[in-house]
Amino acid sequence: MAIIKLFSGEIELLKVEDIAKAIDVNMETIRRYIRKGKLKAQKIGRRYYVSKDNFKAFANGGSPVVKKNKTVAG
Repeated sequence: MAIIKLFSGEIELLKVEDIAKAIDVNMETIRRYIRKGKLKAQKIGRRYYVSKDNFKAFANGGSPVVKKNKTVAG
């Protein structure tokens, strides 16, 4: 993880390797998500970096939604 200092504070950035390890997938899968726009990232030099907030949003968006069972009166 990298911490970048900006004018208004700091921002935590994750590398592709960090994310791949965290969700147990191949690094190329993460790069594919970035290219397809599923995971928002910034390219700095030759590497992609994802903010911690963007990773959380991606992780929450990818989680299944639990639906309540409905009963039909008959």
